Amino acid sequence: MSRTSEHARPSWRAALVMLAALALAGCGTVAKVVVPHLIGTPSISIEVPLQSVACTTSGACIAAGGDDANVAPSSTAEVRHADGTWSAIAVPSTLSQSITSSACWSSGCVIGGSEPSGDSLWIYDPATQSVATSPTPRAGRGVSALSCFAVASCAVVDTTRITGGSRLSFTSDGGTTWTTPLPLTWTVGDGVTALSCTDAMNCLVAATNSSHQALLEVTHDAGATWSARTVPATWTNLSSLTCAKLDCVALASTTSGSLFVRSNTFARLWRGVKLANSANALACVKLSRCALVGQTNNQIPWLATLKGRSVTDIALTYVPSALVDVACGAKTCAVIGASTVLSLQP
Repeated sequence: MSRTSEHARPSWRAALVMLAALALAGCGTVAKVVVPHLIGTPSISIEVPLQSVACTTSGACIAAGGDDANVAPSSTAEVRHADGTWSAIAVPSTLSQSITSSACWSSGCVIGGSEPSGDSLWIYDPATQSVATSPTPRAGRGVSALSCFAVASCAVVDTTRITGGSRLSFTSDGGTTWTTPLPLTWTVGDGVTALSCTDAMNCLVAATNSSHQALLEVTHDAGATWSARTVPATWTNLSSLTCAKLDCVALASTTSGSLFVRSNTFARLWRGVKLANSANALACVKLSRCALVGQTNNQIPWLATLKGRSVTDIALTYVPSALVDVACGAKTCAVIGASTVLSLQP
């Protein structure tokens, strides 16, 4: 043994004694510090990528995906159980399917996308572990966004084949029927990126225009009229918009990166936290406890929790590609990549 090692040993022993004393002194008062780490689980279907995930407030989650390459199989879904395991669930068969959005209430979910005939809407029932086809608003070209705000009550934004703009429809029976779509005339030529309704009257819709600028408008009469909300000119996209009463959170994209943004004035004013990595999606257990997913600047899959303004990165193993979506129930969040599923408690 070297002289350096002999002299170093007492200092290591002293450090260990000090750490033990501190641990005993704080026993029962200081939470144990654990390095955050999650191990990914391969998705059940390796042929069809997962694209969207949603969780009920009671804890059931469903991840779904589609492949519009006109090959079979073209769609897939799997559900997360209370014990944390995932299993496959049968979905309606179509020749070509793409999943774009999903949303849940306490006991069910609606999953939206597009297929060759236009809109695609599915209803997931956790009680029966089944997925069924929902009727869609007439002449829709594809679902852009979904938001659920009460039991069996949701809103959907889809595009229309007639004008190329977007429309807003509502259901109060879990997707069994939908109201006659109301046109969002201000979205013609713009791509809708997010929808959040706090009830059947008050909704926010975000879009991106042809100049790559984020737009945000609000309705207080179920889509009959709309007014613009001012957003920073540097925002190029607004996504993962979630509101409860007057409080809202979202992800904003700029030419220099991603921002976690928050408002307590129903999107009249915003404040933000700059993120070190590129975020694809955001979901929250509470609006103060959230999960963020995406990739680093080196294209490494990235997952983080956010509490207040503090962002904590989660170390990942067996996650081969960028994480694309996240959804949260009352306590647990489900995270997906194209071929990976994970769970965490933010």
